Amino acid sequence: MTDRLCEDPTVNNNRRYLWLAIAALLGFFVGTKWNQPLAAWIAPIFALRFFRDSPKARWAVVGLWLASAIPAAIGLHGVTFFSKIHPVAEPLFLFLVTPIGLIPYLIDRAAQRRFADSAWLSLVFPIAVTAFDYILSSDSPYGTFGAAGYTQQGFLPTMQIASVGGIWAITFLINWTAALVNHFWEQKVKPGRLGLAFAALIVVVIAAGALRVATAPTPTERVEVAGFSLPNGTISTLMGQLRNDDEATFRRATDGLHEQLLAEIERLGRDGAEIVVLQEGAGLGFSDQVDALTANAAAIAREQGIYIVLPLFDLGSRPAENRVTIIDPQGESVLRHVKYGGNLFEGTAKGDEQLRTVDTRYGRLSAVICWDADFPTVMAQAGKQDVDLLFVPSNDWREVAEMHDGMATFRAIENGSSLFRQTGDGVSSAVDGYGRRYSHVNGFTSTSGDWSGEQRVTLPVGAVATLYPQIGDRFGQLMVVALVPLLILLWVTRGRRAASTARNGWEGRRNPQSSG
Repeated sequence: MTDRLCEDPTVNNNRRYLWLAIAALLGFFVGTKWNQPLAAWIAPIFALRFFRDSPKARWAVVGLWLASAIPAAIGLHGVTFFSKIHPVAEPLFLFLVTPIGLIPYLIDRAAQRRFADSAWLSLVFPIAVTAFDYILSSDSPYGTFGAAGYTQQGFLPTMQIASVGGIWAITFLINWTAALVNHFWEQKVKPGRLGLAFAALIVVVIAAGALRVATAPTPTERVEVAGFSLPNGTISTLMGQLRNDDEATFRRATDGLHEQLLAEIERLGRDGAEIVVLQEGAGLGFSDQVDALTANAAAIAREQGIYIVLPLFDLGSRPAENRVTIIDPQGESVLRHVKYGGNLFEGTAKGDEQLRTVDTRYGRLSAVICWDADFPTVMAQAGKQDVDLLFVPSNDWREVAEMHDGMATFRAIENGSSLFRQTGDGVSSAVDGYGRRYSHVNGFTSTSGDWSGEQRVTLPVGAVATLYPQIGDRFGQLMVVALVPLLILLWVTRGRRAASTARNGWEGRRNPQSSG
């Protein structure tokens, strides 16, 4: 029996609403448009405290459901794909999925009430949270969007954990911290050695991440990369013309756009860029238009002696094909990648989920498209193939811009590859294999001439050895495996407890004096 259970229940019940309010307030800054990495560490501490202190689990679920869903609906307004379907679809979706994320709190509550207090119990909550985080994200058509590990974008020491156990290890560490703090909170005496050892381990892991960044060598090889995006809303406008059956206007507009693209590529090449990158869908058009654009870009690549990362959206294919090609200085298309992420929602042909590479004087290059980078298991091929520089031409929208860009940075850390992301209607960036930022341009606030989001950067190249490509998502899978016997144990002890309660009650009715 802990000291917490011996407190005045009236005082305890009043305090728990304060814990709930704090968790709800912090929820506005956990994985939302206003994400703050520290909030993700603090919020579950108070949410767990509220849940453990609540006398009735069902009302605790309702309270935490509202305290979680309301901040999420406000903080993620316009972020998810559901916002493009109907204004009500997004908040409804968030309210419906929130209860799934509360199941780990029920599991923790059951364990706390059935087993003797021990620091070992602090493992129950993070195992459950990580297992559900993995289950909900690993086979989702959205990729890992919404995974808890992404809350740490921008905090490099914690992000380094992804180079070993992926984003799932980050989820575990955050929630283990919350459980340990609650363990110490309940003790109200000097913490035990095991609890202190667990806490020290967490500190060591974060310190190791900080040390990894601080001591990271800078590759001697560098390359001049330039990228530019279409004016915001260009693709939407062009596709609107096509939906109105105005093909002639669409063709004239896209032909004119392609001429502008080629002129800008040529200018950047003359200005010293060794690689020029365009946003996702920049080469929009029918097959004959796309082929002509590719041929003309190849001529510029030969003339300027540059590489061109050219994203194409071929409307002549059935279904349409969203792809990217890399053209070398000889004018040859040396890499062709078809997008495999989000095709269900785009209505485009699905790629084979195989990353191609090409060896160049700037190292080994590869390219994927936007949504592809949300699938870390597939992207682990970049680490296995020692990719030095990964290109991610993308296209977003204002509400998701910063969040989606931050997600891509984790792929650089997991695979030890420098990453260059050129984005339309969003944020363009360049980072190295440690997630250190070399460029960050918001296309809604930065324009250059007729284009948005232009970035020119001298980017270091050189693959960094990491464990994640070999380990993959095994950490997340291990949490699922660990959750199964835990659930079985809780079920078995539930049955035994119910039988014991029934037996004691029957004996008390037979012998009222003994039931005292």
